[in-house]
Amino acid sequence: MADRPLRILHLVRNADTGGLLRYVVDLATAMHDAGHSVTIASDTGPAQDLLDRAPFQTIRIPLMGGPRSFRNCVRLLHDMPCDILHAHYRRATLLGRRLQKTNSVPLLYTLHLSHMKTSWWRRALNDFGDHTHVAAEEARQWLIDEEHIPAEQITLIPHGIDTARFPQRDDRTMANARAELNLPPDALVAAYVGRFDEPKNESWLIDLALQMPSIHLVLAGAGPHERALEQSIEKNNLNGRVKMIGYRDPLLIYQAADALLLPSSREGFALACAEAMSVGVPVLRTRTSGTAAMIIEGETGQS
Repeated sequence: MADRPLRILHLVRNADTGGLLRYVVDLATAMHDAGHSVTIASDTGPAQDLLDRAPFQTIRIPLMGGPRSFRNCVRLLHDMPCDILHAHYRRATLLGRRLQKTNSVPLLYTLHLSHMKTSWWRRALNDFGDHTHVAAEEARQWLIDEEHIPAEQITLIPHGIDTARFPQRDDRTMANARAELNLPPDALVAAYVGRFDEPKNESWLIDLALQMPSIHLVLAGAGPHERALEQSIEKNNLNGRVKMIGYRDPLLIYQAADALLLPSSREGFALACAEAMSVGVPVLRTRTSGTAAMIIEGETGQS
């Protein structure tokens, strides 16, 4: 395989708003630019535009459906030639294993969320591929200690950031970003970029806004808790200071913020934190996977 370009098939659960899809698209783009043949197969989602703009082949598959939809995914992909299957999240790994029955190639799995607390039957379904990629030492150690994955089957490679896409901001850029987002020019602005879902603890952001009446919050993303978050903002009369803007390119949010907040109980790396730091935004995050390598306490952020 090393003597010719690789054919790589990424399997992604759906076009979600978190850092996972941005990471996969960035990685696939770099491999495409290096001359390899890359395809991303994914169910649709709020960040579908990232896939629609990609310079390589993308395929929509109904991976978020039931058993019949899963069989349709297999049917759509089973004849696709590839040298490497690269799966992201459990459901994609199950699909990868099924595809291996007709295409005997290695299955690489990237762990995007570590320290998961799951039921015994979900743990029984855990499959970390033929080899596992992690982006943080905490995640690597969790796999060894809790999931009993041999160390030699795990490779640690931190996620990279395209600093040309996330350049350092200046005062003028910050002022323009705040004007575009209709934020007060001199306000204390904190931002959150990611999913609204169980491990993200987004309700903590509402508590923060209630305890700090001078702060303005910008919440960018989507997810199962989106409606509950909107109701909490309305119930607590925070509409004037807490702004939910849906999914969009996060660069503008980073440029406008005094700090990025990440209150998650679990992470795999937290790509948004690294992106924000590339722009020059301090990060306040919980001590989850990725923190130790990312944060110089009191200097580049606080955990």
